[in-house]
Amino acid sequence: MNLSDLTVSVLIPAFNEEESIAGTVAAIQKHSTGLKALEIIVINDGSTDRTGEIARGLPVTLIEHETNTGYGSGLKDGLQQAQHEFILIADADGTYPLEDIPTLLADAASYAMVVGARTGAVVQVPLVRRPAKWLITRLAEYLSHRKIPDLNSGFRVFRKDTALRFLSLYPDGFSFTTTITLAMLTNHYKVKFIPINYHRRVGKSSIKPLRDFTNFTILIIRICACFNPLAVFVPPALVLLLLGLVKGVVDYTGFHDAHAAGHLGMLSIALALTGVQTLFIGLLADLIDRRMKM
Repeated sequence: MNLSDLTVSVLIPAFNEEESIAGTVAAIQKHSTGLKALEIIVINDGSTDRTGEIARGLPVTLIEHETNTGYGSGLKDGLQQAQHEFILIADADGTYPLEDIPTLLADAASYAMVVGARTGAVVQVPLVRRPAKWLITRLAEYLSHRKIPDLNSGFRVFRKDTALRFLSLYPDGFSFTTTITLAMLTNHYKVKFIPINYHRRVGKSSIKPLRDFTNFTILIIRICACFNPLAVFVPPALVLLLLGLVKGVVDYTGFHDAHAAGHLGMLSIALALTGVQTLFIGLLADLIDRRMKM
């Protein structure tokens, strides 16, 4: 499919982005020429600066939130209002290379989602965020059984109908992108990662590293428990069973207390039973997941 055959809705969530919103819209227009149809939707998420005032003078569809409801909330509103087949999301802070829009769109028809992965020659991610980003990515890769170059890039294109399938799962916060990535991968949709650069943002970030790291970790486990439950439940079940077995052997042989030899302690029994219960919960969750996909 050529670019001239694509109909694209661009979603731009914005919270206090008065310094960059006009430039972002202009850049998207510049690098989206040749499409069959294009609409740009700006979601002003309760900004307290001039973001809304500036956006009202731009050639965009404007969605306004009276209060700040969150990055994901804005994208969900934009997704439901979008008119076109393909959805492109981009931040308004100048971090993403919007000149790469044609590169992402070139593969849009062949994949359920094309992600601009921040693995290019210039990637300016703040040092304070790198350890948390590395940890949650490794956890996501383990649980999803897939290499993930960039788990939560905010620059990607995907099919609207596919994204709407998981609408009830998307959170209101920054983890929207993490959720859609895991939902697509664990449901075996074709996802392509394209290396892009990532620049220092214009203005002040609203991300809170410690809070968002905790939320991302819980979210990853929750999403994978929904779509790949065995990866979540089987490992701890086996660990508990192994600990119960080891403790049982120690108790029965009287390794620490010769007078107690020949008996099993309550802890060893509790560990083993908890492991068995955890394993059966995982099997039950997997059965439910398979039946829902039939």
